Amino acid sequence: MMRKEEVNLDPRERNAQAHEKQQEKVATLSKQEQMDQEIDGMSAQEIAENLSKRNADYVFQLRKALSDEGFDDQKIDTEMAVLLPDILKAQRRGTPANKLYGGPTVKAYAITHKPKPVVPTPFWQKASDSALMFFGILTLMNGVMAFFTKSTTKNQGATGIVSMLVISIVFGLAFTKMNDLMRLPKSQRPKMGRMILYMVGLLAVALVILSITIFIPKVLNPVLPGTVLLVIGVLAFGGRYLFRRYFHIKESFFAPAPPTDDK
Repeated sequence: MMRKEEVNLDPRERNAQAHEKQQEKVATLSKQEQMDQEIDGMSAQEIAENLSKRNADYVFQLRKALSDEGFDDQKIDTEMAVLLPDILKAQRRGTPANKLYGGPTVKAYAITHKPKPVVPTPFWQKASDSALMFFGILTLMNGVMAFFTKSTTKNQGATGIVSMLVISIVFGLAFTKMNDLMRLPKSQRPKMGRMILYMVGLLAVALVILSITIFIPKVLNPVLPGTVLLVIGVLAFGGRYLFRRYFHIKESFFAPAPPTDDK
């Protein structure tokens, strides 16, 4: 609500006063920016010397809390080098550190429990994981089918071990690439029609490769007994488990990482 004397002012005088107030705000903001730049150029020791008694005590308590959490002096200094400039900037604006960050123990907990950055799994690891999965599935399926096939026709049309290995590698590479494409931001993700064509092309390539492997001599591409295939399948899944555990792989063909959406 305007004061009585402001109401009686001439509009031009009122505008002049408003302009002066705006200029004062700009000047104040400019001074704050200059002070912030000065603080950014200070060393940690210089900043510490300019802290209020209240903020200096906060820094002391925070360092103690970090030390209790197992941080050594070098690690604490690294963390404080980031915090000290902001503490002094806030102090010059009238905001103490405990209001800026919360209590020292709260801030120490936030520092010591920072979420670890997510490291993307390399393509070759994801492809190898998928290939092992497909190889395990194929060998187990063929192993089970071998028990229900008459002995006179077991070797007729049965898939050789090399054929299954080659198909597993192709599927591992292709499906991993497809999952990566589906994870792209919407603006970069291929249209659904193109993905369908990709799937059809993948199946066609797999059939062609399977047809070619049929011509590999049985000595190099033997049809193994069902029991042996079952053992190989179990070993494939066991190897996949160890592979995933060693490289800390979380995603898989059936549970890929969520897509990246545009912001």
